[in-house]
Amino acid sequence: MNNIMQVTDISKTMSSREIAALTKKDHSHVIRDIRSMLSRIDDPSMDDADFKEVFDSRGYTSEISLNKDLTLTLVAGYNSRFRYAVIKRWQELEAQASQPVMPALPDFTNPADAAIAWAEQYRAKEAAQAQVTELKPKAAALDTLSHAKGSLGIRETANTVGIPERKFIARCTDENKPVSSRFMYRDDKGKLRAYSHRIKQGFMTQKITSYAGKNGKNLVTVQVKFTAAGVAHIAKMMQNKPSSQLRVV
Repeated sequence: MNNIMQVTDISKTMSSREIAALTKKDHSHVIRDIRSMLSRIDDPSMDDADFKEVFDSRGYTSEISLNKDLTLTLVAGYNSRFRYAVIKRWQELEAQASQPVMPALPDFTNPADAAIAWAEQYRAKEAAQAQVTELKPKAAALDTLSHAKGSLGIRETANTVGIPERKFIARCTDENKPVSSRFMYRDDKGKLRAYSHRIKQGFMTQKITSYAGKNGKNLVTVQVKFTAAGVAHIAKMMQNKPSSQLRVV
């Protein structure tokens, strides 16, 4: 019976595009409202389970997905009719997820139908097994990296996740994102610095070091690096390079 009955997982998030459709708003305006909301909340503990920003091939925001709490917080300031539409949609998603899905069974008294059903089940099983085989080493590599010791500089981290350094820095410092989603910022002198919440998360380190300058005087600089856990976290977010190639120095 367990092989026949399937229960769909409850929808964890709602996309900005669906919110725009339900509230009759321009999608760009919804994106703007989401960023404004997240910036005001500014909760460093939020992660991909709460909201996730999806980028297109050019690096621009395609959509942002929000969990239920953030969705309802967003629409709290919207027109009552539109807010009601979003709440009703969430209720529909939750109701659908609570209902078991019983797929139609083939007529096993018909040899042809039975053979087709068996072939489809076999192909599905083979495809699932192939996906597990492909993803297992990637997951293992990320897990190994996240527990490894060592750290990478900004350029090395960009190379590791397969993104040009300038584009990587632009993503990590994008002021269009809420502070909780950024990794670095530039100080008054234009130098890159790590956000404190990323350091607390164990994703980055920032150390002051000294070195001898050309004139023999000691100079001070700040080294910003990504920890193994930070590189693994970014690699999962970016997904631009096979995780089996990730390395730590």
